[in-house]
Amino acid sequence: MANAHQSQPSSCADSAPDCPLIPLWLVADDIDDTLRKPLESRLPWKSVQRNSLGSFRAAPFQSKAILRMQPHLGLMSCFDPAPLWTMPDDETSDTGDNSPQDILVLRPSDGVVTVQQDGQRLTCMPREAIILDPGRATTFIMSDVSRVDCLLVAGNGRTGMRHIAQDNGGLIALGHYAAAVMRGLLPMNSAALTGLAVDYMNGLVATMIDEAAAPERRAAWRQDRPTISLLSLKADIEASLGQPTLSLERLATTHGVTARYFQKLFEAEGRTFSDYLLERRLERAFHMLRDGNRGDRAVSTIAFEVGFGDLSYFNRTFKKRFGATPREIRARFEAMLLDAAPDADA
Repeated sequence: MANAHQSQPSSCADSAPDCPLIPLWLVADDIDDTLRKPLESRLPWKSVQRNSLGSFRAAPFQSKAILRMQPHLGLMSCFDPAPLWTMPDDETSDTGDNSPQDILVLRPSDGVVTVQQDGQRLTCMPREAIILDPGRATTFIMSDVSRVDCLLVAGNGRTGMRHIAQDNGGLIALGHYAAAVMRGLLPMNSAALTGLAVDYMNGLVATMIDEAAAPERRAAWRQDRPTISLLSLKADIEASLGQPTLSLERLATTHGVTARYFQKLFEAEGRTFSDYLLERRLERAFHMLRDGNRGDRAVSTIAFEVGFGDLSYFNRTFKKRFGATPREIRARFEAMLLDAAPDADA
């Protein structure tokens, strides 16, 4: 990946016998306060070591801020990534079929990520993950993603790019362990413990890949058409939320199945297509109302941009979902920014 974030983590034992983990908060120099203040409010730490990220244009995913540990474990959270970012091909990496391949594990906290590499295209929802070769040219398309979590590890072979389901045991364990490390819930106060943490995460990634590649699981995926089709359907919905005429019938025609088939997929999740579509439109509107870059957009404009054709219906369903009107949500966010602003008289 870009700049110093591309390098593999090295054991802190190489530099000091005792090097406790310290959270490092890197913020881009070329963003204004309307972006910087909301980022600060999302820090999970009360105190962090701070440094410059340089220009966000040179950062991984063109992120405006990155939270990682010092010494670097290969684990980082990238905040406010760009909607579209291309990772260039690493010409120094060995691309032979038998050469070891570093592995990048990518997991969005929200929204949808679409990844394109070597002619392959995969979509990733929250609580899912994608693994890929960080040395290959890759395009990332982010839809409503406010944070993407990454782990870079050394691989023993070549795995290619693949999707990891949210019920993958290795992924679940990795998510909980990485969150505990990033939030300082584990006493990583020595080089030995830090090395064990890196080894443990590497082992969880290997377990995750083995589970995903198990023959019986692949066979189950091939037979489980509803799961695969529902994932594809949800990706299409995300890409078309702003279209007021979006319907189950139109999507079914696009996929060559009946509308009743898709409806059964949603029923298996205990919901209907209409419920899911309304939920995603409301959540996108909520995200846009709290986006400092869209502060000059009228509530009605945002409602229409996410696919609502009736403003009164939007206001009514929004208040039912979030317990406040769209204007109240925006006002609370603006008040939070003002509270976070430094006192001019101080």
